[in-house]
Amino acid sequence: MRKFLMLILFILALIAGLFAFTPLGFVLNQSGVGNMGIGWAKVDGTLMKGRISGFYAGTQPIGDVSLKLRPLSLITLSPSYDVQWGGAGGQGTATLTLSRSTVTAEQIRMRLEISALEGLEPAVRAMGGTLDVEDGAFELKRSGCEAASGNLSTTSLSTLASQYGRHFGEIEGPISCESGSFKIAMTGESDAGDQVNIDARANILGGGDFATRVRTQDTQIILALTQIGFVRENGEFVYRQSRTVGLAQ
Repeated sequence: MRKFLMLILFILALIAGLFAFTPLGFVLNQSGVGNMGIGWAKVDGTLMKGRISGFYAGTQPIGDVSLKLRPLSLITLSPSYDVQWGGAGGQGTATLTLSRSTVTAEQIRMRLEISALEGLEPAVRAMGGTLDVEDGAFELKRSGCEAASGNLSTTSLSTLASQYGRHFGEIEGPISCESGSFKIAMTGESDAGDQVNIDARANILGGGDFATRVRTQDTQIILALTQIGFVRENGEFVYRQSRTVGLAQ
């Protein structure tokens, strides 16, 4: 029995060693993530420790990503990484697990600069501010978002409102999935009673839609909103945008 156990340990160590020195680029190519609209310019390093340069999701540049393997994950042949990434558009950390048909991320913390989000109209990007994710998680398959959780908040309209003497509390809401897309529903209210609602859906290729609704009686804020494309609808000022990008089958 002792010899048998030693043999099993030897085989596991051999498999772990082989995987640890496998090129990271080979593993990513075999994982199928390229079929999910995810790509990169260059991959360096091995499965144990590597770096992805020029990482992007759909049309959105992400930046450079550093990955450090959690060795025990090799036992299940589903490598799990501690991930850090950063670029002109933001930065973040997460735990990422790759399998043959699924990408799973947990413990996501990230900040995105709204001015760097390619899918938004120039007028919205010019408003500035950030998008922040706390306690995020998702599971992606080739059909898109399978499950997601976490909290998303933004300072975009808060930044605009501060120019007119308004103070907004947090504009925030939960992250979920619907029909393969990420779904977001955010709300916020100013100290003067101005209300904001943001509803959005987005797939991993950058397609989706969102609508921002603002209810206010302040003429200065109304003027500012109409100048960046908001229109009056049923007593609210609404901005909509949509973009169609299909998922690869």
